[in-house]
Amino acid sequence: MVATAERPLLIGLTSKHGNREWVEENTRNYLSMLAELGATPVLLSPDEPARLPDGTTYLPDARGRLPAAVLERMDGLILSGGGDVHPRYFGAEINGADPKSISEARDELEIHLSQQALAQDMPIFGICRGCQVLNVAAGGGMVQDFPNHRSDTNNPVLHEVSLLPGSRLAKIVDTTSLAVNTYHHQGVDISTLASGMQVAALSAAPDDWLVEAYESPAHRWVVGVQWHPERIFELPDGHRRLWESFIGACQERKKIGNSE
Repeated sequence: MVATAERPLLIGLTSKHGNREWVEENTRNYLSMLAELGATPVLLSPDEPARLPDGTTYLPDARGRLPAAVLERMDGLILSGGGDVHPRYFGAEINGADPKSISEARDELEIHLSQQALAQDMPIFGICRGCQVLNVAAGGGMVQDFPNHRSDTNNPVLHEVSLLPGSRLAKIVDTTSLAVNTYHHQGVDISTLASGMQVAALSAAPDDWLVEAYESPAHRWVVGVQWHPERIFELPDGHRRLWESFIGACQERKKIGNSE
């Protein structure tokens, strides 16, 4: 990646739509978190051009995919939360997924970007839907619907997850138990976890079949979490360390790119 030392740390942030109203309503917590950490977001959506700070523009195609070249300008990728992934991407029929929340253009965008980012060993942070779509992009599947994990964002419910000792995630947050928020009805279990990923956290009983976080041992920094750490204002401090670790990995990628 050709770059100059003066350029900002660029983090690709996926979104269902790229128009200003949608972005302001649905991505403000991600944007606030990145601003606090000194990173510059680049919105990646299936329906608006991706615009870099230097004015470079990348257009999505008719399917919603952005060209792979956009990632050559990024230091990291965040797959954000949102609606359901179409089951056809993991070889299944709709059986619990909500057709009204599915955007196949977004699926195309994020699956394509995820596969390219994995191939490039780019730091990837998959959040809620992003955790699910990254797993699908890596060859895994999904549990399409289950109860008791979708709370109201105006009245958040926190629950404990168990982090596996020795996992990257446990080392980052320096604990084996972490309180997380929960806003989803889909997820990943052991049987649907992509073969290249390893479990990093499990839900508490009776839902201890649910993979709350996973990571890739073969990559620089690839972590998927089922909760929403961008809502940092309602979570304990361990989540901030997770963000700092991701940004650190992005800075390292940028440094390597600058030296090439």
